[in-house]
Amino acid sequence: MFPWKLVLLLAYAVGFSDAALKIEPIYATFNVPEYGSATTTCTNLDVGGSQPEWVDPNGQIVGPVGGGGSTDKHVSLHVDPTTAQRFTRMHLSNILKASGGGYVCRADGETENININVYIPVTLLDEDGEKSQWMTYHESGSLKCTMHGETNTVVSWDGPMGPIADGGRYLITEMFGLTIDNVTLDDEGTYNCRGSIPNVGVATVLQIEAAVYMIPKIRYPPINKNATEGTSAFFNCEAIGEPQPTYTWYDGSLVLNDPDKYLIEQDGKRLTILNLVKDDQKRYTCEVSNPAGLDRRDGELTVDIPPTPVRAVTYEKDQGESVKFYCDIQRGDRENLKLQFKRYEKWLPMGVQVDSRIVIQEETGTGPDAGQPGSISLTITDIHRGDEGDYTCFARNNGGYAMSHNILHVRYEPVINNEYSTRKVFSWVGHQLNLTCHWFGYPVPTVLWFVNNQPLVGTVGEVAGNATIYDFNNGSSSLFIDTSTNDFLPYQCDGRNKFGRNRHHIQFERAYPMKRPTNVQAISASATTIEVSFDNPVEVGADYPEYLRILGYVIGYSEYQQPTEMYEIVQNKCLPTEFQCGRLCIEKDRRCDNFMDCLDNSDEENCNADEDCTGGFKCPVRDGNRNPCLPISYVCDKEPDCVDGADESEESCTAYFRPIFYDTRLTGLAPDRLYQFRVAVINEVGWGEWSFNTSERTLGYGPPSEPMIFNREPDRDTIYEIVWLEPYDSGGSPIISYELTYSPVETGDATELGRDPETASASKDSDTAPVYRHTLTNLKPGTFYFLELRAQSTWGKSEPGTLNFRMPGGAPVLPPSEEPLGPGLRIGELPISAFIGIIVGGFLVILILLDCLCYCTNSCGLTMCICVHLCGKQAPEDKEEAEAVEYSMAASTAGNRMAMQRLAEFETESNAVSDGASQYQSLHASRMADDRWKLPTHATYEADRLLQGQLEQHSDSPSQTPSEIRLQELQMRKLGHYDYDYDLDRSTVSGSRC
Repeated sequence: MFPWKLVLLLAYAVGFSDAALKIEPIYATFNVPEYGSATTTCTNLDVGGSQPEWVDPNGQIVGPVGGGGSTDKHVSLHVDPTTAQRFTRMHLSNILKASGGGYVCRADGETENININVYIPVTLLDEDGEKSQWMTYHESGSLKCTMHGETNTVVSWDGPMGPIADGGRYLITEMFGLTIDNVTLDDEGTYNCRGSIPNVGVATVLQIEAAVYMIPKIRYPPINKNATEGTSAFFNCEAIGEPQPTYTWYDGSLVLNDPDKYLIEQDGKRLTILNLVKDDQKRYTCEVSNPAGLDRRDGELTVDIPPTPVRAVTYEKDQGESVKFYCDIQRGDRENLKLQFKRYEKWLPMGVQVDSRIVIQEETGTGPDAGQPGSISLTITDIHRGDEGDYTCFARNNGGYAMSHNILHVRYEPVINNEYSTRKVFSWVGHQLNLTCHWFGYPVPTVLWFVNNQPLVGTVGEVAGNATIYDFNNGSSSLFIDTSTNDFLPYQCDGRNKFGRNRHHIQFERAYPMKRPTNVQAISASATTIEVSFDNPVEVGADYPEYLRILGYVIGYSEYQQPTEMYEIVQNKCLPTEFQCGRLCIEKDRRCDNFMDCLDNSDEENCNADEDCTGGFKCPVRDGNRNPCLPISYVCDKEPDCVDGADESEESCTAYFRPIFYDTRLTGLAPDRLYQFRVAVINEVGWGEWSFNTSERTLGYGPPSEPMIFNREPDRDTIYEIVWLEPYDSGGSPIISYELTYSPVETGDATELGRDPETASASKDSDTAPVYRHTLTNLKPGTFYFLELRAQSTWGKSEPGTLNFRMPGGAPVLPPSEEPLGPGLRIGELPISAFIGIIVGGFLVILILLDCLCYCTNSCGLTMCICVHLCGKQAPEDKEEAEAVEYSMAASTAGNRMAMQRLAEFETESNAVSDGASQYQSLHASRMADDRWKLPTHATYEADRLLQGQLEQHSDSPSQTPSEIRLQELQMRKLGHYDYDYDLDRSTVSGSRC
């Protein structure tokens, strides 16, 4: 049995008997990078043949290391132990470009060649530095891709949008860079720079992340500022750019970095200059920068120095002398400087004043008694005491304003101030009061008190009784007295200074309680009330000031010959902001408003009739431009509103807000009893003398008297609030409830209820409330109403209180009339035939209206058929065809932009038909996706089928125009008998079966 190696050797001998040499790798050209390594093997396929040898391009045999070879180029000899074939392996290391070329393998007279191509590989010279680059927006940008390699290296680029071709906006340079013209934001992204050597098949790729930067532009530059010395000023600067720019502030060429002077906030966008001085007035520069560039803008700061007026002076002058004040500034900007004098709250204009003694003029020149250029002066000649006080120098410029106060004291003897000094006063035993003296004068007068021309020193005097003196530093002094019997004497006060002495006399009179009233009598009586009438005492008015003014009345009453006496006090007890009328207190604002709020209409009396102050109070003295008319609520409210205080005088308080004591009625009495009563008048001293007793008997039990209703205007169209007082006479038993009956009436003076009156009940809100309310709802606007109100007790109903009112809103709505609709015919008397005729006629009217509606909206119905077949009106189908033809004509006239655009769409469809069914499908699908071409579901299939056939027919008849196709399409849609709706030249064309 043959060994397996021998079998294998024979197989090789048979199979390769024609073979010679074999080189591996089997490349016509073996590409090897410079300084790289390569190994190639040459095998002698002839078993038993000689060892192959390698010859380099220079014709030199490559030998083994040390035997004609080197470490960079040598061969190794081998025998395949399996096939016994000899092969030689050539090793190349650190290959140089010069080592490339054709290498020959030879053995036994046979040769094989292999070309070793040594190429310079593509290398990236600055890979790390070029991985991230940027370009400037709207400028030409370059991306570097620095490579080294063969001269025939091919460079290609891929960008965010795909491969980049040389040309247009793109330029691929020989320096292996990419230049992009007019860089946009779309150019930002990832780029691949690829360098490859033709026929070698290797490439080097550099991935570049390119950003698009925007040169900073200051969008909101610093704005010029004016600021005042000692304050702070700020500048804002805001810029756009990519990446976000940085902010730097400059003073000229110097960077601002002093934190005690400059505060930079908001990432540099805001600069604040602190504690301004004049040297801070300059230009400040905001610089914004990023790698793409920078921008600079300036803002100018003006530091205004506020004025500092000249030193204030104080003069003391005698009456009749002259004085001169200057108004100027010691420091501050004189630009836009304005100087003025002010006397208390009044500005003094330039020139001669009203009394010609005061002159304000501009001053020039220098000197101790003259102002600087631009100053003004105020001169007063023939001084009198009314000139003393404050003369303010007021200076204003761009930096602000300042004032200095010049004081003038006029030396003169004391003069009494009658406005704040007591002249005559009434008092009574046990009453504490004060006497006041206030003196004008300079120096400030001292005040001395006298009683009956005898000095009053300290706090106790035998003649004066108890007295306390309070002195003030302004020439004023007050004497407080606890009045006793011996104090009703003349008092005097003296004012003294070094220029003179004067005396002021005070009348200290005794006040007395009022004398008894006269003519006291009962004028009416009911079961529970007696109305009392009386006259005031004779000693009332200006001729009897010692009795003071009347504050009210008191009625004492009791059952006849009974010891217990009760009292009914009628007195003004309302707040200062209220007005009293009887037992009611109303707001002063409701006086003189043309609405009766008091039952006796007293709130509409004593109203000012002046045309310019209707319903108000007119101040006697006008204060400048202020309106002299005051609301009545301002009168006697303890706050003076007129400059002379006339609204708070006793005369005004008495005339406009006197207590009205009309309600002198005794209430809550027992029925059928004899009562005796008497009356006294109340003043500040107390109750006066009682009148003589008078008697009267109350009536027996019975129904209550009628309620007293307020006549008020309604403030809403359908709601009215009824307000009333309980009856003054309950009839001897408590009021249980109230009954309201009301109805619409024809006129505003009706005295009887109309048809179908409505009744409502109202309960008392409480047992103590004098006023009751009930709200009527669902009333008719513009309608007159008449109302009756009755009080209910156990003894029956009262007589009605009545009220007429009209609701606001529209025209008056008349109540239902009882007049017949026709001569002798009412609604309830209509015959049955008339009802049938009305129903049939109404049905016919409804049918006609529906048919007209169908004709107007869908062009169908009985009216449409009559118009088409009898009147010659165009049918809807013909109208559609005419509109389609009109549409195609409009497209050719360029008279309508929308029609031309639609015609272009039609021609696009026509062109698509000739391109085949597939294009038709896509066109049809896109058209059907548009809402304007969607058909109802039940018509889609038939429309597609007819349209498909028509388009196929058109492919054989190219002479048809797109407009004709559209017209035929409209006709086919009609054949399908389905609804359709599409937009035609912004007008809706619709069709439906008739």
